Amino acid sequence: MLRFSPDPGPRERQLQRQHANPLFGEAALRIDQPDVDAARQADAAEQDRFLEGFRALVQEAVALPPNADSEKVLDLKARLDESYTRVCALPGDHEAIRQAIDRLIEAIMQAIRKSAAGDPLALQKLDEEAQARELHKRLVRHVLVADLLLPDSPIEASALLPTLLSEEAEAVEAALNLFAPEQLVLLHEEGERLLNELETAGHDMGRARRNLERIRMAAGEG
Repeated sequence: MLRFSPDPGPRERQLQRQHANPLFGEAALRIDQPDVDAARQADAAEQDRFLEGFRALVQEAVALPPNADSEKVLDLKARLDESYTRVCALPGDHEAIRQAIDRLIEAIMQAIRKSAAGDPLALQKLDEEAQARELHKRLVRHVLVADLLLPDSPIEASALLPTLLSEEAEAVEAALNLFAPEQLVLLHEEGERLLNELETAGHDMGRARRNLERIRMAAGEG
């Protein structure tokens, strides 16, 4: 019996998804406790690196002069957005950090809006960007979405479909927003083949079948 953390990070979480899961094939049978322990340690090290980098990022944002170059401001905002995704994937409760990021980005956006005053097109684009960010924030609160969006995501391409088929309905529906219709069509076709094989072998694929139907509907296949 493997011992997983009650609140794992992204690497350990992916091993938890895979463990004894026929959707992942033979790889699911090869996971042992040293693998889990190594993943947990890597997640802890990643959390330490993130917190150290985030403190430096906050200091940089606070020290930003009012007349800072626009390119520098936008780069800082992009790094804050990436930090929001990363913190959503980390183990533990980091609501205070998420709120701090929101405040910093809001301050940056107010400054950008002020400089764009009198330009209706620029203001419209800022409104659209704000709406897109609110959607992004809602999506990454699902750890599946945050794990998928990590620059060093532990969910490899070969594990994408089994992962989607294994998750809770709400998380899957959120994650499907990340994919273009043509990608979803391919996932659905591959999923049909995979589930047919596993069901023929006697596996109960009830949840996976329901998730595959969600993929089909999101692909617009009628």
